[in-house]
Parts: sequence; structure tokens; C-alpha cells
Amino acid sequence: MPKRLKAAIAAAVLLVLFMSAQGTAALWRAEAQLELGIIKTGTLSLAAGNGTVSSQTYVFKELNTSTLAPGRFVQAPLTISNTGNVELRYTLNGAVSAAPTPGEADAALAAAVELSVHAVAKASDCGVDTPSPGAALYQGPLGAAAAFAAPRNLAAEASGREILCVRVALPNNALQTAAGGSLALQLSFRAEQLRGGQQ
Repeated sequence: MPKRLKAAIAAAVLLVLFMSAQGTAALWRAEAQLELGIIKTGTLSLAAGNGTVSSQTYVFKELNTSTLAPGRFVQAPLTISNTGNVELRYTLNGAVSAAPTPGEADAALAAAVELSVHAVAKASDCGVDTPSPGAALYQGPLGAAAAFAAPRNLAAEASGREILCVRVALPNNALQTAAGGSLALQLSFRAEQLRGGQQ
């Protein structure tokens, strides 16, 4: 085979290889321009209070357990407010006695009492001796597992509030070891943002 023909064939093969490589590189290259939207975050915030004053660490002075006696109950209204700007759902997330140095009588009292929480239309529906209307959101002993049967929804900001009637009762058959005990009720609530269409 003449040298020229061999050189022409070799050049043609190199040209084909070179063009194939160029075609491959073009297949891997792509560009696109994206229009970025605006991302905004919301504020998730839940507070408790008496209808006038509220905070995330509210001291519930209105519920005075010092007058608690067997066969009796004490109760007071507690306002739960959505102080954020997103709709949320919340639930009771534990109810315990948080006495700083609990003695035997304190522990016996905490074990004997029954907590019930009701939703009411207005604070006066939860007066000193007023029976709580409707079904209880929670009714049972104190404990870290205390929770509402179903979460409650609250709208955002000003309209997002609910009045709860918190009742602590001491049954007639409470043990004598609970006499003289004190109760420092600590209610914890957990909230989460509602996603679109979630109920």
C-alpha cells in the first residue's frame, strides 16, 4: 500500500476519532438559567397565661392547690396563645409535680391527684366551684406521658388562642400519707406547624 494512502487512512481515522470526542463533549455540556423564588420562614411560638399576661414559661399562680382536700377539686383557667405567625397544632406534653425537694407527703399527693383539662368558651366557665363543661381533653394521673387525646389547632397570632380549664382533684380515698403534701404542678405543651391542608 502506498505511503500516501496509508497516511490518508490514518488521518481519516484520527479525524473520525477527534470528531467523536468533540461530539461526546458537547453531549455532556448543558446550561440553564433558573428564576429563584423568595423563601420566607415563619415563627412558631406558643405561650400560656391568664388572658392578660402570657409567656413561654408562665407561672400558673391562679391554680392554688393549697386548699385541696379529699373529695374536692381546685381549678383555674389557663389561656394558650399562638404568638407566632404560622398556624399550629399543640398538645399537652406531660404534667408533673415539680416541687424543689419533694418529701414523702409531696410524692404521695402527686401520685393521688387526678388532672383534667377542658376547653371552655370563656374564663368564667372555669370558676372556683363551676363544673367543667364538655368532654375532657385529658383526664388522668400526673405523669410525663400525660397528653390530649387529640391535638388542638390554633390559628396564627391574635385569633389563635384557647382557654383551658385546668382542674386538680383529690379523691375521697386518698392515702393519709398525702396529708400535708404540697403540689407544684408543671404543665408542658408541645406545638408543631400545620402544613397546608393538614387538620
